[in-house]
Amino acid sequence: MSLKSDDDDPGKPGEPAPGGDEPMASGSATAVAPGDSGRGKRISDAAKDALGSGIGTLGDGVSRLGEGVSKLGDHVPVVGSRVSKIGVGISHVGETLHELPQVARTRRGRLLIRSAIVGFFLVAAWIVVIVGLQLHGNDTPDFRPNAEQILVALSKGSIDEVYEQSSPRLQEMARKERFIDDMTDLAQTVGKFREITAVNDSLVTTGPTGRVGRVSLTVAYDKATCKVSVSLHYDQDRWKLLGIGVELPPELKISPASRESRVKACDDPMDIKKCPIHQAADAILRRLKEGQVEQVWDDATPVFQKQESKAKFVQLQLEHLVALGEYRRIIAVSEARKVIGGTQATFDALAEFDKASGVRTVFGFYRGSEREPWKLRSFKIVLPMPRGAAEGGPRPAAGPAPSPKPSDEAPSASHALPGDAGFN
Repeated sequence: MSLKSDDDDPGKPGEPAPGGDEPMASGSATAVAPGDSGRGKRISDAAKDALGSGIGTLGDGVSRLGEGVSKLGDHVPVVGSRVSKIGVGISHVGETLHELPQVARTRRGRLLIRSAIVGFFLVAAWIVVIVGLQLHGNDTPDFRPNAEQILVALSKGSIDEVYEQSSPRLQEMARKERFIDDMTDLAQTVGKFREITAVNDSLVTTGPTGRVGRVSLTVAYDKATCKVSVSLHYDQDRWKLLGIGVELPPELKISPASRESRVKACDDPMDIKKCPIHQAADAILRRLKEGQVEQVWDDATPVFQKQESKAKFVQLQLEHLVALGEYRRIIAVSEARKVIGGTQATFDALAEFDKASGVRTVFGFYRGSEREPWKLRSFKIVLPMPRGAAEGGPRPAAGPAPSPKPSDEAPSASHALPGDAGFN
């Protein structure tokens, strides 16, 4: 007889399920209580909120980056407008990212966010490369040392050297004499160079002649502070002078008397001892009188020799000697002027010869510097027109001239008016 307890009834509560399954040991996977699912949901929501906050911050940063790129586009040439448009687009992207935290709560939204982030970094890398290449291609050098070196040399009087070292384009556009005159006039007007007080602007352009740079400066001279623009040409691996411009301030005035004093050859043109141009003109006329015509041509400037051949010059001076006789002296000076730089001069005078007086002689001189002697650049003798026996009377007929009687002596040439001399 077996006894059966009520506890053996499998249908009663508290009994183990048929099959003798035991409860799982600690450390094994256990069923999650209904309260645990709420905790996991809170963690997931916190992660999404953190992600949304990070995306919102990223949106702010992208918007600021877009504004910065737009401003950069205003200063970058050539592609600046395109960069500005890119910056505006990035700003719109940044504004759109503010709405992504709501989308990030779904799986499709998270996938969209990851794709947007990857695309954003690709676009940002592309912008950085484009802007970097543009800035590198338009990198403006520091032109201040070049400009300062040129201004110092011009102030010291080394104008000839500055011209020789300048760009071939400058030498094509301006003659050396003209450049020397202009720079000398500038030095006398503003005084010596002191310092560059400010660099206002620098620019580099590329054209048919190559790279050209320009720098705008504020320069202090002894007499005034001026706006100076120096242009440079990149030739043979270095920057060379292409041009220079100086804007004089209104308070710096140049009087006509001051301008006239700059072109005056000497204080007293008739003083042969103190006027070098008078000395040079007198020396040439005396050498022609002595028959040194070929030597005068040899000592003249190349410009003079190209204008007139030696044979023609010799022939012309022999004709003058026959018509005028030997040279005596210079009796008056109409004009004695030199260019501002002192490299060229004009001497217009009235000379006395054996057969005529008041004959106009015009000289053109040139010298490389004040230490060099004047050389003949141009020379002209205006022969007086022959006159009849009486003023306004009929001219004698062609044929052999009758021999003059002792009472028919011609008037002395020394009594003729200047410029109205007649032949003896």
